[in-house]
Amino acid sequence: MRGNYLRNQEDSFDKKYNCLIFGVTSLPSQVPLFNFLMEDGGIWWHAPISAFCSKQDAPDMELPELELWDSFSYHISVTTFYLLENKVIKYTGRSGQEYMGKYLFTLDWAHSDYNELNFGFSQKPDQHKAGHVIKLDNGNFAIQPNNRIKVFDPSFATKPNELLLQRKINSHIYTAENSPKWVTEDSDNYDYKIQEIK
Repeated sequence: MRGNYLRNQEDSFDKKYNCLIFGVTSLPSQVPLFNFLMEDGGIWWHAPISAFCSKQDAPDMELPELELWDSFSYHISVTTFYLLENKVIKYTGRSGQEYMGKYLFTLDWAHSDYNELNFGFSQKPDQHKAGHVIKLDNGNFAIQPNNRIKVFDPSFATKPNELLLQRKINSHIYTAENSPKWVTEDSDNYDYKIQEIK
């Protein structure tokens, strides 16, 4: 933990402290903010990913180089995907510089309640982003979306230097229940039939 984040960016820029991160808060229009415990028993809330490092000599990096987007809603899930666990990841920062690191876990946003106003972009297909948390080789941590990272998996991703297809952003909502062409039979049969309306 960089000391300046504990001192309102006023001083202690040269100090670092051990901590245990135990939670994350998602506030729209702010980056994901982490909660942690310090060795003196103190708890701190709402520190950005740029506050943390895994090496004493980790270079200071600007937050926009470590993270591309703010949070997309108040509702966030944290998942460690088995397929990605401990995989080497490369990402390209805003500056165009490439960074290497290891995958830790993924943050994903959603809108949790239909009875609340959905003011964000978390469920729009062409706007939704997940944030993969990466422990960088240089000692910093980053949070990057799918389209900024490349995962190295020697047993499956065997063409890391090829672009198999220029991908396009998905703008479709896929559902099986939006067609006026098909209905279920109007009965209480367990093995009901599907009928086509002509």
